[in-house]
Amino acid sequence: MGMNDFAPVLVLARDVSVHEAVQASALALDVSVDTLHDTEEMHQRWRAARLRLVAPDMAARAASLDTRTATYVVGRDPEALVSASAELGCPALMLPHASAELANLLAGAAGGPVSQAWTIAVTGAVGGIGASTLAVGLGQEAVRRGARAAVVELVPGGGGLDLLVGKETHEGVRWSDLARARGEIGGLEALLPSVDGLLLLGLDRNDPAFPDPQAAHAVLTALRREVDVVVIDDRSGFDLRAEAQLLVVGADVRSVAAARMRAAAAASPPSGLVVRSGPGRRLSTDAISNALGVPLAGALSEDRALPRLAELGEPPLRGPARKFRRDVAAIWKEAFHG
Repeated sequence: MGMNDFAPVLVLARDVSVHEAVQASALALDVSVDTLHDTEEMHQRWRAARLRLVAPDMAARAASLDTRTATYVVGRDPEALVSASAELGCPALMLPHASAELANLLAGAAGGPVSQAWTIAVTGAVGGIGASTLAVGLGQEAVRRGARAAVVELVPGGGGLDLLVGKETHEGVRWSDLARARGEIGGLEALLPSVDGLLLLGLDRNDPAFPDPQAAHAVLTALRREVDVVVIDDRSGFDLRAEAQLLVVGADVRSVAAARMRAAAAASPPSGLVVRSGPGRRLSTDAISNALGVPLAGALSEDRALPRLAELGEPPLRGPARKFRRDVAAIWKEAFHG
């Protein structure tokens, strides 16, 4: 057997859970994987593999091999991963949180497309501040710019995403169908409801099951492979690994105090601040940014057209909401770097 006959991905693992996790991702992506449990063929197979994945229990055996390129330690135990990563001098992938990175590496090793989806999380410091509307607006802006985009609702007790865009009676998959999802998922783009080309994944008001962290990561990993931009309306407390984390805060003392507590408790610190002005909200945007220690990503001024559009079930960038469209475009340029 020549080197070209070997699978492009080599897994060194005795840990069954690591083997099964990698195999599940590989099967979903139609990528061939070989798993070795001993050292008899290791040296020859190692040179032939495009991607090498080493479980911590095999790190000592791999220490004599070249681990400088295309080698990752994979597992579920943080302490074991850190130790093995230091021993081999290669990066670590902790499962299930690194499922997206693992899928991208597997696809790349097989010569397939690697996901380039950009993820942005939008969190409101308090309820009713307009975070959901901004999330949908950013999703619509992405579609307007020619991107494939999805908006995902991860707000406990929410259930307003479909209602916000007038899709509450439309068929399609909601979180009640995916709340216990595991492993690799495919074909979500064809299953989710959409409006004007924007995919929507919201809570079901008749069955408001909320996903656990593993389900959220599995679904977001799948979406990142299928679209270009994922916008999350987020108050989950999960580590979502978003490239941008926007915190929406009202220009008033109460909202700023709530924003400080939410930022301190967040799994990832906010990367940008969006300040909502309007009646009773007159604090300076710069003063709020300085007080919270978060750079300003933009501002949302009062737009009286938005409540009317919401009552009609019309998406926020439609119709007469000119101020909102202008503000969303400015926030997009700041958060997505143009």
